[in-house]
Amino acid sequence: MSLFLEIIQEEAQRNLLMQKQYETKINQLPKGQIIIKKVGNHEYYYLKYRDGKKTVTDYIGRDKKKIEDIRNQIDKRKHFEKMLAELKEENKLIQKVIE
Repeated sequence: MSLFLEIIQEEAQRNLLMQKQYETKINQLPKGQIIIKKVGNHEYYYLKYRDGKKTVTDYIGRDKKKIEDIRNQIDKRKHFEKMLAELKEENKLIQKVIE
C-alpha cells in the first residue's frame, strides 16, 4: 500500500510542476482575439483583450506574417489553458486519493 501512495505523491508533484510550467508559458503569450476593422477598402488588424474590467484594443498592423504569428500564439495559449484546466482536474482527483 505504501508503494501505491508513494507513486500517487510523485504524480501529485509532477502535476504541480507541470501546472507551474503551463502558467509560465500562458503568461508569456498574448491573450484575446484578433479583430479586423474595415475602413474603405483597407483592413486594419487589432488585438482585443480584457485588462481587468477594461477592454483593450491594440493595433497590430497589416503585416500578414505578424498577424499569423500572433494568431498562432493565441491558439497556443488556448491549448495551454485547456491543458492547465485538465491538470487541475487531475490534481483534484489525486488529492481525493491521497486523503
